Amino acid sequence: MINAALLSQILMCPLALAQRWTAPLNEAMQRFEINTPRRIAHFLAQIGHESLSLQHLQENLSYSRKRIGEVFGRRLSEAEQPQYVRKPERLANRVYANRNGNRDEASGDGYRYRGRGPIALTGRDNYRRIGELLDLPLEEQPELLESPEVGALAAAAWWQDAGLNALADRDDLLGVSRRINLGSSTSKATPEGMADRTMRTSRALLVLGVG
Repeated sequence: MINAALLSQILMCPLALAQRWTAPLNEAMQRFEINTPRRIAHFLAQIGHESLSLQHLQENLSYSRKRIGEVFGRRLSEAEQPQYVRKPERLANRVYANRNGNRDEASGDGYRYRGRGPIALTGRDNYRRIGELLDLPLEEQPELLESPEVGALAAAAWWQDAGLNALADRDDLLGVSRRINLGSSTSKATPEGMADRTMRTSRALLVLGVG
């Protein structure tokens, strides 16, 4: 169990925000066996990165051309990128089409099932899978993920389902980060935001007294 002061310190968020999330996160972590200081540290560090310290609970895709190139350069050619600048819905529908259970670009699934909640759950398959685990209609009501109660449960359920407790036990920060950001812990690519993930994990381990 963690208290609001510790959560605020770990996530670098305002105390009032930490107070709103403390009970939901404690309940979720207990339910999904995120129940050792090391597991808690890795989990909180990653949701801190994905949600910008619990202050952004849906993916912001209003990108500059430079940012589009950095994030989606493998999916959009340089010639295509300008037409998606500051057009989050159009961008999501293009880059997330026909993957993770999403249908084609015209379906709107890319934007509908964009990253949401503390761990940025993404893709129709993930919304359906976690909804089934929690017995909640996440596929039909994706905005539920933006509440602390549902968001915390979904993040913890996904974490356990993805096998991340075992990786956290081994302090495999790179493997955890790759699974979250790249879809596979064995990917050879470098996850987005690795420096921030590393800093947050080191901070969480220190605050929780994990050697």
